[in-house]
Amino acid sequence: MSGLTLVLLTVLMVAAGQMTQTLYVPAMAEMAADMRVSASRLSLVMACYLIPYGLFQFIYGPLSDRFGRRPVLLSGLLVYVLGSAVILYWATFPAVLIGSLIQGAGTAAAGSLCRSLMRDRFDGPDLVRYNGYVSMGIMLAPLLAPLIGGYLNQYFGWQSMYWFLLAVGLVITLIMVAFFRETLPPERRHMQPILPAYKYVLHNPSFRRQLGMLIAAFAGVILYEAVFSVVVSRQSELTSAEISILFILPLPLYFAGAMVASWKAASWSVRQLQWLSAMGLLIGAAVVLLSGFNGQISVAGLVLGGGLYFAGAGLLFPVATSKAVSPFPYHSGTAGALLGGCSNLGGGVFLLVQGGLPEMNQIVLGGLLLAFAGLVVWFLMPQEQALPATGL
Repeated sequence: MSGLTLVLLTVLMVAAGQMTQTLYVPAMAEMAADMRVSASRLSLVMACYLIPYGLFQFIYGPLSDRFGRRPVLLSGLLVYVLGSAVILYWATFPAVLIGSLIQGAGTAAAGSLCRSLMRDRFDGPDLVRYNGYVSMGIMLAPLLAPLIGGYLNQYFGWQSMYWFLLAVGLVITLIMVAFFRETLPPERRHMQPILPAYKYVLHNPSFRRQLGMLIAAFAGVILYEAVFSVVVSRQSELTSAEISILFILPLPLYFAGAMVASWKAASWSVRQLQWLSAMGLLIGAAVVLLSGFNGQISVAGLVLGGGLYFAGAGLLFPVATSKAVSPFPYHSGTAGALLGGCSNLGGGVFLLVQGGLPEMNQIVLGGLLLAFAGLVVWFLMPQEQALPATGL
């Protein structure tokens, strides 16, 4: 496979998971009413998806280092299809939660491998550049998903969204069977047990810092996605279609951040790119927070601040991922599993905790985003790991 083909297939393999995460966001109020639960409890759907999505990556990653990427990927996609079928068969709130758990357990395979496949083929600035391309492509699914979800919910009801996900999962599985070729040759596989492999990767202090930054930034992105619809719908008269349009407005700035990472990979140091991303996170969080102090929701502040935060995250994710997996040519599956698993597991656990907060409004959202951005800066502070002028 050429580099471009691998990027396209990598984007496609994670598309179902990315769409699952955001497709139902515009329909949260209608889903809650139909299933007779409070709208705030719908954040549990995303939590039930993210927690197994994170946990199972810890299994898929080392298995792919041992047996190869292709069998692990195809097995995960089939599990995802099963989860979509469970939701459609029962269509109750408990079934949605159980089906989301199964979906997350399935798409964890693609979530883990998308951080390993580029390392199988590239290193140095090329690794940052191609990870940037993957990050740009990955954002197409969550960019389109709320629009598709809003339309399907408005005209066909919320269950049609899961029929759509079932069809997408089946199509992607068939495409991978036909076109995806193994990227990890047998001579580069290892039989090291799972726990020693994780110990080996975590022993690297630079890896731990990149992991901390990714967890913090991702938690902010997930929080924004999970509560945006609830915060806006409570304090405005907007329809689900209008909310879906507002929801996706920040996403192109994530795309722009990833584009900067690809363009500047050969001329800027990783540290320079990461400080730029941290500034985007901080400024975006501050805009969300400060614009909410006028006593009522500021949709413009939410969208603008969210956009700046997403721009910082879009720049940080490919750069930090590349820096983290670069030292591990024989353990990239394990390293990728730690990055994806910890990020998504941390995001899911935080959503469970957030669901217990007495109130979620724009000020609380902005304050939490600012705390996550501050954590990214904290992980960037050590100077002894500064990188050379360019490259990894």
